[in-house]
Amino acid sequence: MHLIKQLAAAAATIVATASAGLSLGHQSTQSDDHHADNGAYTIGLFGDVPYNAAGKVEYPRLLTDINGAHIKFSIFDGDLKAGGDGACTDALYTQSRDSFNSLNSPVVVVPGDNDWTDCWGRYGPGTGGFDALERLDHERQVFYPTNQSLGRHTMTVQRESAEPGYEQYRENVRWVAGAVMYVGLNVQGSNDNLPHAGVDGEARPASEIARMAAEHQQREQANIHWLDESYAAAKSQGLKGVLVSWQADPNFNNEQHLQPAQYDGFAEIVPELRKQVIAFPGQSALVHGDSHYFKVDKPLNYDNGQVITKFTRVETFGAANTHWVAATVDPRNPNLFEFSPRIVPGNVNDR
Repeated sequence: MHLIKQLAAAAATIVATASAGLSLGHQSTQSDDHHADNGAYTIGLFGDVPYNAAGKVEYPRLLTDINGAHIKFSIFDGDLKAGGDGACTDALYTQSRDSFNSLNSPVVVVPGDNDWTDCWGRYGPGTGGFDALERLDHERQVFYPTNQSLGRHTMTVQRESAEPGYEQYRENVRWVAGAVMYVGLNVQGSNDNLPHAGVDGEARPASEIARMAAEHQQREQANIHWLDESYAAAKSQGLKGVLVSWQADPNFNNEQHLQPAQYDGFAEIVPELRKQVIAFPGQSALVHGDSHYFKVDKPLNYDNGQVITKFTRVETFGAANTHWVAATVDPRNPNLFEFSPRIVPGNVNDR
């Protein structure tokens, strides 16, 4: 959401909960190796980079840092650029793909709103000139041409596009590693492409707003279908956890104090996620970007007001903070997931 990004772009706060198994303040080093014989492994989480000229200088350091950590794979949770970083030209996607392919281990990429929904010119002169849906289709062709991830070493994934009726949703993806099902969904900031006239910079004609709203509704149903099917598969396989990744900050419990028209695009997907989390016997996590500050918390509650302790939300760094998050999965840990900020030394106080 555009308003959220403006408010939070410079922030770098940490909200931690002991039940998430969080460790803090770890400086990345090139010698880290979290692979072990006990079934535990570590993955990387990042997104909303590179932003602006300074971010483009810092981004290669982040990629080098990830490569030095010897992780199993990584997940990029959207936004290839800042909204104001020019137009969504073809070069944006090919250059981003080349950057992802510089990572030694596999990387799964989900779309971000700056990659397509905002490419009509939300951020002013020089940022428009493209049809949002055409840009999404182009991104699909560049990033998701096969059932392989990106990265120097790839891994095989399942795509929703393999199912009849969902052929266009190549970005919706899932795979299993150890005891965890991983799920990627196309859920976007900017109210998940559900526009309202005069809200969040929306200046397009009514016909275009209606076209985008129709796209939102169709894609939301595809997202719900994939989420439901993935949780069912995780349960049937006896897995211990599900980690979902999408781009949008869903504004849990209206923590951003927004008006309904600024976040009603999440009115179906968030309750569906909550329903699946409650029904699943194991641990669940949601990893997203969008608001650009590192956060780990437990924002979902049961009807009686008690926290759903088996759910953890993780928001990755981004914008002015070119760092990443390590997630260690350990089946011996009752919490299963442990999330740790990974600070890239060269990207601290360098602006």
